[in-house]
Amino acid sequence: MVELVAAMLILTVALLALIGAYSLGYYAIQSAGKTSSAGLIAQNRLELYTSLSYHAIGLDATTLASVKASDANYSSDESALPVSGTDVSITGCGSSTECLPVQTVTGSDGKTYKVETFIRLLAHPMVSGRYEKVVTVIVRNMSATGSPVVITHQSAFDFGT
Repeated sequence: MVELVAAMLILTVALLALIGAYSLGYYAIQSAGKTSSAGLIAQNRLELYTSLSYHAIGLDATTLASVKASDANYSSDESALPVSGTDVSITGCGSSTECLPVQTVTGSDGKTYKVETFIRLLAHPMVSGRYEKVVTVIVRNMSATGSPVVITHQSAFDFGT
């Protein structure tokens, strides 16, 4: 009887460890899925700007001013950007995807993400008198409480030679 109780105790401890491992694995897979989906959204946004001419890279001036005045997340993310410079805005850019500073997108995982785009004009670090436009894309998980930042991607574009 004592051996049976000891075997049951060992088996119970082993099963509890397995349950803990499964829940941890589930969390890791879920987190990786969100990061992968958000990364794809951010990469697609940066590729959109890659397809544009240098002069067409910018955000709609009116929409940008409105978002800065009304969206607390956008304003706090902007102040925390690793690059400082002048905002690049285009008057009358419109409501096309490349012109909007904030959009809500459904990812490949079926979850809703908020995409924030920042475009700054910076002096080129290697060539004086030249400037580059630095595009930063921040993707937030709208399905989670507090809309946490999932991923941030950044790319720089210059006029070329």
